[in-house]
Amino acid sequence: MDMFSGKNSFSFGRYLQTFRIESGKSIEDVSKETKISVHYLIAIENEQLDRLPQEVFVKGFLRAYSRAVHADGNQAVRCYLACIGTVGNAAKPENESKKTDFPFWKRIFLLSGIFLFIIIISVSSVSFLSDKPESDDKNDRAGKTDKRRSLMKESGSTDKRAEDKSQIDHTDSGNIAEELSLEISAVKDTWMKVIIDGQNLREYLLNSGDLLELKASKGYNLLVGDAGAIRLNINGRALDIPRESGRAANIQIP
Repeated sequence: MDMFSGKNSFSFGRYLQTFRIESGKSIEDVSKETKISVHYLIAIENEQLDRLPQEVFVKGFLRAYSRAVHADGNQAVRCYLACIGTVGNAAKPENESKKTDFPFWKRIFLLSGIFLFIIIISVSSVSFLSDKPESDDKNDRAGKTDKRRSLMKESGSTDKRAEDKSQIDHTDSGNIAEELSLEISAVKDTWMKVIIDGQNLREYLLNSGDLLELKASKGYNLLVGDAGAIRLNINGRALDIPRESGRAANIQIP
């Protein structure tokens, strides 16, 4: 009777635990099969929401757990959403909205101050330039004119070489700025974290058959839960990196 009530309760942790016990599997068995750490599996069964990752990853964990113990993944997700909905609607401090408003107005004041500073600098620069003596300006123009005339003869023979060099430099800079395109295909279920150009962190839960394409200008840093679960292609070329299947790996590209 207790097992039946556990399967049909709104407790996603008890729901999955009931199926796990009936299947005769331990937490470690489920961890090996799903590639989910024991830490997260225990947090799921005990419904310790503060120890679980973001909602999108928890949903993937619940579906993988359900497949391992032959439970209904959709039911587990529904119970989880009902649980976090209850927790999310718990009483909040009355001054919470006031706390969130303060940083917004602080940013407004800061941006206004920066804008005002730029205006003051611009006005000061215009005033300084307008106050220069007219005679100095004329002398400067006369000196620049004489210098320009003397340089025109010398530069005539070098204009062609300078133009060719500019075209070569432009071509070289275009090659340097070539965009990197990374294709990641999953052959098994796994999780992955990607840092693009050293600053943009993205997290993914990949299922077998998923194809992911990422763009970068400098490179990538990949942390994969199962190194043998993915295949990599960089700009259309297969990337072969030594790795051991079933273990996590940190991959740097290039």
